[in-house]
Amino acid sequence: MTAGGTAGGAAGDPAGVTARVSVGARAADVQAVVLTGGRGSRLGGAAKAELDLGDGPLIARLLDALGAAGIADAVVVGPPPSHVPDSVRVRVTREDPPFGGPAAAVQAAMPLVEAPWVLLLACDLPRAADVVRLLLDRWGDASGTAGDGVVLVDGEQHPQWLAGIYAREPLAQALRSAASAATLGGRRGVRMGDVVGQLELAPVTDAAGVSRDVDTPDDLAWWRAAREQRGTTSGRTTVEHSGKAGRVPAGALGDWLAELQGLLGIEDRIDVDTVLDVARDVAHGVARPAAPLSTFALGLAVGRSAAAGVPVEEELERLAALVQRRALEHAGTDDDAGTPMPEQAATEQAATEQGTA
Repeated sequence: MTAGGTAGGAAGDPAGVTARVSVGARAADVQAVVLTGGRGSRLGGAAKAELDLGDGPLIARLLDALGAAGIADAVVVGPPPSHVPDSVRVRVTREDPPFGGPAAAVQAAMPLVEAPWVLLLACDLPRAADVVRLLLDRWGDASGTAGDGVVLVDGEQHPQWLAGIYAREPLAQALRSAASAATLGGRRGVRMGDVVGQLELAPVTDAAGVSRDVDTPDDLAWWRAAREQRGTTSGRTTVEHSGKAGRVPAGALGDWLAELQGLLGIEDRIDVDTVLDVARDVAHGVARPAAPLSTFALGLAVGRSAAAGVPVEEELERLAALVQRRALEHAGTDDDAGTPMPEQAATEQAATEQGTA
């Protein structure tokens, strides 16, 4: 499906992406636009960008994900972010009037967009890193003539307009056209649907549900419980052993890593977050026992490349992305309901422990 109801490939078929996006697309050709200015009315007026689900504010995680993906420039529309990574230049603007909606926010960002492609993201995506990876992978690997972009489509076949990559010029033209139509029709403001309805966007299937956002108190509670279940909380990491979870301060992991590096004669810096993210995605996308096997295999592959002169950090990031993408594909093709709800996962774990007691 495509934004205007025009077929760009069967819904859920990555071939649609192949049909629309040009060869040679690179992250360097992409500039991010992040919308943070919503009212958060269903969350009691909370600033959604600064919500902390247990591993830092959402906006901090999102901007870190952009930097990790090689996107070095972002426009934030709304309040200034509390955290800006060194790897990303962030400029802040505001829609006029404030709280004017997504289309007004995108309109406000466009004068600051210089790259030919726009990665448009809402700020309330707890799995922003996975969203960015999925979009860039499908967009960058595609071939054929250039189209208007790609957009995530959730499991219910709903396009997620605020999780997509758009060609700058067609997007700018669609904004101008929608604004003119709104003025002629006597409507206040531009609706995002009127903008994207003019574009031909290839669908990117979000089989693993990475675009699930935080709109309501129930969403917030679900995500916090899911983070707890998955073992990532602010300043600490859950370590599972013999079916039991124990809290280990993040500093203790650093101390252990330093001890291991001395013991094994490793001088290279090891990105703990990247390794743990791989373990998490494999555990939930494939199986828990596959997580340590995958990180061991990842280490072997990185070591082999390092022996050939490839920088460790660069190779770890590249290979980790490959493993995580494959794990997400496994999660998306699972015949079960996907990643279990926290209650379901807890029930399954309790049953396992009872069976092994």
